Amino acid sequence: MKLLIIGATGLTGRQLVDQALAQGHNVTALVRDPAKASFAPAVTKAVGDVLDAASLAKAVVGQEAVLCSLGSGATGPFKEMTLLSEGTRHLIAAMQGAGTRRLVCITGIGAGDSKGHGPWYYNWLFQPLVLRGVYHDKDRQEALVRGSGLDWTLVRPGILTNGAAKGLTAVRAVTDLDGFRAGSVSRADVAAWCLRELGDGRYRAQAPIITY
Repeated sequence: MKLLIIGATGLTGRQLVDQALAQGHNVTALVRDPAKASFAPAVTKAVGDVLDAASLAKAVVGQEAVLCSLGSGATGPFKEMTLLSEGTRHLIAAMQGAGTRRLVCITGIGAGDSKGHGPWYYNWLFQPLVLRGVYHDKDRQEALVRGSGLDWTLVRPGILTNGAAKGLTAVRAVTDLDGFRAGSVSRADVAAWCLRELGDGRYRAQAPIITY
């Protein structure tokens, strides 16, 4: 499959690139500076930025699907941001224009109706004090994806770790959030889960939490 990966230089994005390549996909990574983006030779580097609509439109042409792992830094309790929503708005427009339908977009535990379903310290300390503005923007990002008319899946990982993969049999995808609290999950397993979902589409038009 011809895949465009957004956020390819981030920690989860690199897992997506490496695993997609290992599975035999034709991988294109959107990068702002190709000289600073080190990938295997088989990875195509598309120079662009999610805030540059023209570069996104060019990168999406010919792609069969998009994996979006767009990230951002912490904002603290007062600063707001629009990078995630504006970048996703441009991505959706580019996909609609190119006729690329399949989108798997990683947001996070605490976005949309998953707010309050993380560990207590995340719900009451980390999210409101460190990531408040980020999650306001993730809410906007998810709303854009839901209203896009694309063939989408939103992926909400639990607390991300850089640990070794446990394998997909250890990963739970939860959509019934009544009484549920997420734990941790490795970036390696999140990437593997997203690639499987890209193939089987079991969670189309859904927003599961991914956790152990």
